Amino acid sequence: MEKDISQITTYESGIMQSTAHRILGRIKSEYLSQYGLTSMQWFTIGLIYDAGEKGLRLNTLMKTLDTTMPYITNVVNNLELKGVLHKISDTKDSRVKLAVLNPRYRATVKEIEGGLREELRTKLYNQDHISREELAAYVAVLYKIAQFNKN
Repeated sequence: MEKDISQITTYESGIMQSTAHRILGRIKSEYLSQYGLTSMQWFTIGLIYDAGEKGLRLNTLMKTLDTTMPYITNVVNNLELKGVLHKISDTKDSRVKLAVLNPRYRATVKEIEGGLREELRTKLYNQDHISREELAAYVAVLYKIAQFNKN
């Protein structure tokens, strides 16, 4: 339903934002459950995957995911127990901990990413009739909002 943006109240847009967030979260959570992962664990895995063999500082994870160090430590410890990653000390400063993805899990990351993309395509494009262009615009706006918050 197209509405003139000047006619949408702040509470209506807030409700729509919350609803969209819950729907997207539910799609991701349901898909990730088959791998025994939460969304935050998946976000953490993805960031560490992107960092490559050198790994990623726990402090960087905390800042990027906009959470607390105790929470990140808990997420990383749980993923370590599952064999997804391991922690090492930084070679320059042993007080700094890095999270490094288990090399055997790299293929699983690719599998999850491909499967989750397909799940979102199916649910959003086919069932909700959202075009690729509409989704691209939505994601572009999310990036702008997130960048604004960091400045």
